[in-house]
Amino acid sequence: MSRFPSRKDVVVIGELGFIEGFKLAGVKRLVEVSDVKDSGEVKRRLGDALMRLYEDPSVGVIIIQQKFRDLIIDKVEKAGREPLVVFIPSLKEVPQVNVRDYYSRAIKSYVGISIEV
Repeated sequence: MSRFPSRKDVVVIGELGFIEGFKLAGVKRLVEVSDVKDSGEVKRRLGDALMRLYEDPSVGVIIIQQKFRDLIIDKVEKAGREPLVVFIPSLKEVPQVNVRDYYSRAIKSYVGISIEV
């Protein structure tokens, strides 16, 4: 058995403008969630995509556009630790994000303890 972990895929979920940047960086698995006015429909689409990805053993990291965090966080918290889910703000969202709060929550979520940054 190899000492190195198996190579897993990175999947990006978000609006077209968000996922295009990751496509340019070489990410091949992209899930576009168009900005539908009905948040219930968006939540359903996100939930369906997330369920499929959690069942896929080749997925190691799921990057979701920060804009959709509140719609899907309940499913992410129930699903467990693998694959790792990371919420990243789009360029439009960056000025609205409190960086200190964002990384404190991320560290607490991934590590399990609160650390001041």
